[in-house]
Amino acid sequence: MFYEDDNTGPAILVSFLVGGIVGAGLALLFAPQAGKKTRRQIADLADDVKDYAADYTKKLKDKIA
Repeated sequence: MFYEDDNTGPAILVSFLVGGIVGAGLALLFAPQAGKKTRRQIADLADDVKDYAADYTKKLKDKIA
């Protein structure tokens, strides 16, 4: 009755990570603090996400090759 697919694990993990990052970004947007500080935190978070995505992509390419 259940379909097992070995490729769903990484997709689920990435989905949770993306959801957590989006949630953290929204929390920063709605937190009561100065706008300049919030924009800096969002920029830092975006840089972290970009670095994580680049690392993850590289790991996947290395795994495939």
